[in-house]
Amino acid sequence: MPSMIKITAITVTFNGLPYLEGFFSSLMATDQQGIDLEVILVDNGSTDGTVEWVTENCPQVRVIENDENNYARALNLGIASSTSDYVVITNNDATVHPDWLQGFLTVFERDDNIGAVQSKIFFADGEKINSVGVQEVEHFYFADIGFDEEDSSRFSKPKKREYVTGGSVMFRRACLEDVGPWDEEFIMFMEDVDYSARCSEHGWKLWYSPTSILYHQYHGSTSQALCEYFCTRNRFLFVAKHFPLELVDSIPTSHFFKKGELDHLYRSLLHAVQKMTTCQDADTVKQVLHSLRDRLPEYLGDVATYMFFSQLEVLLGLRKIRVGIYDHAGHFAGGGQRYVAEMADHIQDRYDVGYIFNNDVELSEYKEWFDLNLDKCSMKIIKIPFFEERNRYTADEGMVLGERTNPFDIISKETLNYDIFINANMLGKVNPLSAVSIFICHFPDQEKTRFFQVDKYDHLVINGDYTGEWVKRRWEMEPSTKLYPPVNMYNPLSNPDDKEKIILSVSRFEISGSKKQVEMIDTFAEMVRQYPEETRDWKLMLIGGSTPGNTYMEEVEAAVARAQCNIEYKANAAVSEIKDYYRRASIFWHACGLDEERPERVEHFGMTTVESMQNCCVPIVIDGGGQREIVEHGESGFRFSTLEELMAFSLTVMGDRNHCRRLAERAYRRSGLFNRKVFRENLDRLLAEAELQLLGHDVLPHPAAGEAA
Repeated sequence: MPSMIKITAITVTFNGLPYLEGFFSSLMATDQQGIDLEVILVDNGSTDGTVEWVTENCPQVRVIENDENNYARALNLGIASSTSDYVVITNNDATVHPDWLQGFLTVFERDDNIGAVQSKIFFADGEKINSVGVQEVEHFYFADIGFDEEDSSRFSKPKKREYVTGGSVMFRRACLEDVGPWDEEFIMFMEDVDYSARCSEHGWKLWYSPTSILYHQYHGSTSQALCEYFCTRNRFLFVAKHFPLELVDSIPTSHFFKKGELDHLYRSLLHAVQKMTTCQDADTVKQVLHSLRDRLPEYLGDVATYMFFSQLEVLLGLRKIRVGIYDHAGHFAGGGQRYVAEMADHIQDRYDVGYIFNNDVELSEYKEWFDLNLDKCSMKIIKIPFFEERNRYTADEGMVLGERTNPFDIISKETLNYDIFINANMLGKVNPLSAVSIFICHFPDQEKTRFFQVDKYDHLVINGDYTGEWVKRRWEMEPSTKLYPPVNMYNPLSNPDDKEKIILSVSRFEISGSKKQVEMIDTFAEMVRQYPEETRDWKLMLIGGSTPGNTYMEEVEAAVARAQCNIEYKANAAVSEIKDYYRRASIFWHACGLDEERPERVEHFGMTTVESMQNCCVPIVIDGGGQREIVEHGESGFRFSTLEELMAFSLTVMGDRNHCRRLAERAYRRSGLFNRKVFRENLDRLLAEAELQLLGHDVLPHPAAGEAA
C-alpha cells in the first residue's frame, strides 16, 4: 500500500471570522485520496471571537496564536510547527475546488526541483481570473498574471513562473528548509515575491497549476489602501535585498514619491538602507550610500537628507541616540525646570543628552536647586539676537508680532543636531527639524499666532488634565501623552506626629505676583490679629525661586514688615533647606490662581503641593487648575476659593492635632500617584514609542478593524 502524502494547509487570519466557515467547509470537502491533511490556523490577535469559534466548531483545525499582527511571522510559526512533506499557504477569505490539493501534486510530479506550485485563483464569483502567477509590470512593481481576464486556453496548462502569490501556493518541504524563514520585516504584501526570488536564487523552480483552483474574495480581509501602502514600502526592501544598485533609481518611480507622500518615502527608504547593510557586501553598500548622498537632496531636500544620514547612524548602531532639551527659562529654578531635569537625569545613561539654553547657566546649579546630578549631560548656550538687542533676560515669544522672520529659527537649526528634540517649556514658535520631536506643555500660555509650530511636533505632552483641557480649547489640538510631574521629595524623617507649628509655602516669586505670596502674608497676619490664641507660636515660611532685579521681592518685604508677626521668606533656598522645612511644617499653603480670570495664571499642576504631601504636610490649596487633580477636598487636604476659606480650613487643622494627623496620612498616600517612579515608567513608554518612530519601525498605518496584517 503506497504511503500517504503528508500535507499541511496553513491560513492566517486577523478578524476574518465571517469567512472561516465557508473556507473550512470547502477545505474539508477536497479530494484527500492518498493525503494525510493537517490544517493550521494562525491567528494574529483577532478580537472578533475567531479563536473561540474555531476551537468549538472546527476541532480538526490546530490553532496557533501569534503574539503580533505580522503575516510573515505567522507563516513562520505555522511552518515551524508542521512536519509534513508539503505545506500549502492560502488566504482564508476564499473557498477551494475539490481538486485543489490534487492539482498541486500533479505538477510537483513533473520535477523534483519544483519548489512551489501556485493555484489558478478566480475571483469569488468564478467568472474572472484573480491570479495565475505574478510578474513584474514596471520598475519593481508586481501584478497578478491574468488579473481580471476571462479564463481561456492561455491559462489551461501548467507553466513555469518567475514569481508566485501567497494567496494559494504549495511548497515542497525541502524547498522551505533550504530557503529558510519568510522575511518578517515585510510584515505583509510582497513577502511572497521576496520568497519567490529567494527560491530561484537557491535553484528551485516555481510553477503554476491550472487544476488547483481557489475562489478568492478580493480584498475581503484587507483593504486596497493597506495593500498599496505595503506594496510600495516593501518594494524598497525587495530592491535593497536583491537589486541594491537599483535602489536610488527606484525612488522617483516610487508611488510614495509620485503622490508626494515624502514621509512614507523617507522612512521606507531608511528601513531599506538598513536592510541593505545586513545582506550586501561592504563595497556595494558604500556605492549605494555615495549615490544616495548625491541624489537624495533632489527627492527629499537638503534638511531631510541631512537627517536621513544622521538617523542612519543610529539605525546601524554607530552611535547613541542624541536627545536635545531646549529650556528657554532654564537659567532659574522652577517646576518646569525640575520636570525636564528629572527627564534628563533618567535618560542620561541611555542617550547622549544635550541641554540648550538662551542664558548663562551651569548644569551644576541644578544639583543645588533640585538635588539632581546631570554631569553626563552636555550643554550649549545659544543667544537669540532678537531678545539680546532688546535686553530681555528671558525669551518672551509674546513679543514676536509682525517680524518678517522667526527669531527662534536659530534654535530650529540647532534641532538638526539631535535625533529626539524635547521643547521643555511651552515655547511654541520653535520649529522642530529633528527626526522625532516632543513638545512639553505645562499650559498653553500663548494663543495660536504667527510662527506657531506646536502642531509640527510628533508628541504633545501635558502635565495634567487641566492643561489638557486648555490645549484642546485654546489650540484645538489633542494631547498625545499625559505625564504627571516627577515629584520626589520624600524624607524618611517626616512624621505626622513630629511636626512643628509652621505653615509653609514653596513657590516661585514671580515678578507678576501670580503666586500670591503677598496675599498669603496678609491672610496670616489677619489670622494672628483675629485669633491670637489659636495662632500662638505659629509661623508662616515662604520659600521660592527668584531672578535678579525682581521687583516683586520688594512687595513681599514690605508686606512682611507691615504684618508685624512671625513670617519669614527666602529666595533661591538650597534644596536641603527646603527639604528640612517640608519635614518640619504641619500645613502647606498654595494660592496661585486666587481671583484670577486668566487660566494661565492658575496653578497648572502643583508640584510643590505634592512635595508637601510626600512629607506629611496637610495641603490647603486653591480650588482650581491642577490642584483639583491632586487634593481630595476634606480627605487629603482642603481646597479654598476665598481667603476667608483659607483661614477657616487652616484654623480647623491648627486646632485639632488628631484631625491634622489623619489628613497628613491620607495626603502622604495620595502623593504616591505623582511620584518619580510613576513618572519614569510613563516616560519610558513615551521614549519607547519615540525610539520605534526614530528607528523606522512605527511607520505603518495601523490596520482598521477587520484588516489583516
